[in-house]
Amino acid sequence: MSSVAELGHLIGKSAGEASDMLLIYYAGHGLLDDRGRLHLATSQTRAEAPKYSALAVDLLREDVGNSAARARVLILDCCFSGRAIETMSDQQGLFSEQVTIAGTYTMTSTTANSPSYSLAGHKYTAFTGALLTALDNPEPLKLNDIYLAVAEDLRSRGLPRPQQRATDTAGALALSRGRVDPLPPTDPLPDEVRFGPGQTAAIREKGLQVMRRARAFTTAMSLGLYAFFAVANHDPGWIWQGVPVALVLYSVTTLFFHANRRVGAKDPTLIIDRTGLTMTWSKSALRPEGRSFFPWKDISHVGVVRPLPGTVNPKLKEIHDANHALIVRLRPEVPDLPGETHFHISSELSKLGYHTIISRIGAFGATKKELLAALDRFAGERVVHSEREFLARDPRLRPDIL
Repeated sequence: MSSVAELGHLIGKSAGEASDMLLIYYAGHGLLDDRGRLHLATSQTRAEAPKYSALAVDLLREDVGNSAARARVLILDCCFSGRAIETMSDQQGLFSEQVTIAGTYTMTSTTANSPSYSLAGHKYTAFTGALLTALDNPEPLKLNDIYLAVAEDLRSRGLPRPQQRATDTAGALALSRGRVDPLPPTDPLPDEVRFGPGQTAAIREKGLQVMRRARAFTTAMSLGLYAFFAVANHDPGWIWQGVPVALVLYSVTTLFFHANRRVGAKDPTLIIDRTGLTMTWSKSALRPEGRSFFPWKDISHVGVVRPLPGTVNPKLKEIHDANHALIVRLRPEVPDLPGETHFHISSELSKLGYHTIISRIGAFGATKKELLAALDRFAGERVVHSEREFLARDPRLRPDIL
């Protein structure tokens, strides 16, 4: 969430709609104001002014207390989160006055005066990692059981002990129901995904069919034009003048057709694996044999963009989709690519450091969906799935240049 207003609106809406269980989980920065009251930070929070730019736990208590849910669970993973125990147990507050049968349950990652820990090299904080480990259990787990498992995990690593508070029967609530059946064995995933040989024949044949139709249309149009002049001028000689022109057009388009068929027969290969992106191609009339490699460590983000407006008719869906381009944005410290071409990518994108890896994904037998699925598997958070994500990732971009 980017603002306190958005976060507060979502919590209030969820609290108002919940009838069985209301579960609120927060992982982030916990800040104290000048009176020692706990606030939950958002991306727009200013550390020097938490009570004006972060969500006060006092306000959170009101929404939770007003909820009609039978069970209300609050889990906080942030510094000083233990202060929420004190806030939620305020006997004078609305929260305690409206407890229902199942009651309320609060678990915090640390005490009222201690920081919460995030260990170097770990994907999750210490508390959240222990919580996920506890939840990954084939047997049903109650909140009290989950707490004991998390506490023991953190204690064994010399980390602060989490805190909990339960009213009525809330601690006996089964938050994790376990697996219903053992997971079936799955075939191991391949170490790489390849696009290229064996995949492009169908797409190339569709392209050649379009060229055949274009050849017939061009020839027929030229003959039709001369026939029109013959009728308009009452002179049959125009038809005989149009025959050589039609033959020339037919011959030129035929040569172009066969040239493209020979060039297209040289299938390039795109390999996506744990190391990065690799593209290889055979020697052809247009370029010598070669190989390009882009390691993931050099790539800031990668995605697929549509053809430049006006270059491909969007109504020709298969042709339009095949002309999407695979582009990357290199990290600032990586040297620019020498002699890089930017076909099917705007000059403005080029100036912003974007590079074309593939100008036509259809030439590799790939679709946008298949390509993004392969990137998701190996590139992780570097993958950009849509224009909106491109704009969010790079504030220098504008919608009109994508």
